[in-house]
Amino acid sequence: WLKLRGDGRGFAAAMAFQRTISRLQGTPYWKPLEEFKEDASRLEHGFGTRVSSAAREDIRQICKYLGLNFRCVGDGSQKRIVALKLDLLREKARAEELCKDAPKHTSGYFKAVLRLMPEHRAKVTALFVKHYGGETAWSLGEHEERTIKRGPEEQAGEGDAKRQRGEGEGGAEGSESDSEEIDALLNRYVAVNVDGSIGT
Repeated sequence: WLKLRGDGRGFAAAMAFQRTISRLQGTPYWKPLEEFKEDASRLEHGFGTRVSSAAREDIRQICKYLGLNFRCVGDGSQKRIVALKLDLLREKARAEELCKDAPKHTSGYFKAVLRLMPEHRAKVTALFVKHYGGETAWSLGEHEERTIKRGPEEQAGEGDAKRQRGEGEGGAEGSESDSEEIDALLNRYVAVNVDGSIGT
């Protein structure tokens, strides 16, 4: 619990940066972030370098309300904030890994479904990770333990994945996620081509 100063300024200072949801909804950032959340085809949304520090705080708190991740990059006048869907980035990267090792008919089927239902690309990818990879797809809201029995080596790998997920758990609440992990995911991000193939 916060220890208040006698004049109450301790509480006031602690709450100075807390915005009400009505105030956040009145900012020019709420609607773009709300649209970004609903757009399954986009994994990141940037605001450029003209956003002030106060505006970045608005964006951070909106991300918390909407369940998005965010990351600040750059320094000084070049500092900018980017909203992210880290769960979807993780699942896309994992689906790419699974496709590389999957039989051709399996990876071909997955790519064909992506081509046929581009508006549901994120969910199709999550379901592929869940049902073919036998792994938890966090974007589907699944927080229970896996029930699929795997071999000892796979279970060990699963433990590593869970630890990584746990370390980044705060990001799902709108905090900055691990920079190295985000860099790795964004650097390896490959868009799905019109023909459904993954890669350039």
